[in-house]
Amino acid sequence: MSSQRLIVDSVAIEVTSNAFLPEAYVYRDMFIAKGFACDLVQKGSKIMNDYDAVVLFHGFHPFWKKYPQLIIGEYHSLSVGRFGWIKDILKRVFNVRASYYIFLNDFTRKRLFFSNKIPFSLRGMGYDSSNNDLGCQHKEFDVVYCGSFRSGVIERVMYLADLGLRIAVVGFENQLNHQNVYFFGKVSSQEAARIMLKSKWGLNYTPDGFPLNIQDSTKVIEYCALGLGVITNRYKWVDRFEKDRCARFLDLDQVFSADDVKNFEFTVPDVSELEWSRNAEVLFDELNAQLALVN
Repeated sequence: MSSQRLIVDSVAIEVTSNAFLPEAYVYRDMFIAKGFACDLVQKGSKIMNDYDAVVLFHGFHPFWKKYPQLIIGEYHSLSVGRFGWIKDILKRVFNVRASYYIFLNDFTRKRLFFSNKIPFSLRGMGYDSSNNDLGCQHKEFDVVYCGSFRSGVIERVMYLADLGLRIAVVGFENQLNHQNVYFFGKVSSQEAARIMLKSKWGLNYTPDGFPLNIQDSTKVIEYCALGLGVITNRYKWVDRFEKDRCARFLDLDQVFSADDVKNFEFTVPDVSELEWSRNAEVLFDELNAQLALVN
């Protein structure tokens, strides 16, 4: 592909109503800034084939369906659950072949049985720097959990609340009734950032099981970007992230009182190079070097 120059005027970025994909908006802005017409297109829309290229976040995109001439396929996670490996194999076999691939990390690429001879980039998770423009917020909460519901989260939230800490939960609703817990449900990215900025510390809880324990935690990155100290359970990715960035996070299993949190000396690392627009700029340069796009 590197010797072939592709004339691309328009790019579709496939999105769904079920998945929150902040990178999709960054990609759109990046392509537009580079002079391409670019739109977010809902999965299943027939207008996708009116574009010269498409970015697909896999998912399942069967090869027997019609797609634009240039396909950029992104694998930003592996399947979870007992039969996750079977789902990953089925994706690998039946997903449409892309001209260029983007993987969360090299482990994801290898797990999906892609060789290093295909055109690809590695792109970890990032954060939206525009949220830093929200300014200082009055600290209404001690701790914020911002993320999806997963097994074990409510128990950790309850534990911290029982210690007397005020907890904001963003991303899902729950019928839990506790005087120190405040549920906000699903909100916009900007509103989520506003709630995080109203909190002193960020809670991360990720079950220590494959593949979640080797995948980037977007919420940890976002907490750090907003200057929040991180309270977390221990697992492979977070331990490496903390060590590589000379951070100091509070081990959730070492919290026995509110004072254990209040008196802990957090070190919040610099994550500025993970800002989405920087990430996208590097990605575009790599993509263009391989595909030699012309618009």
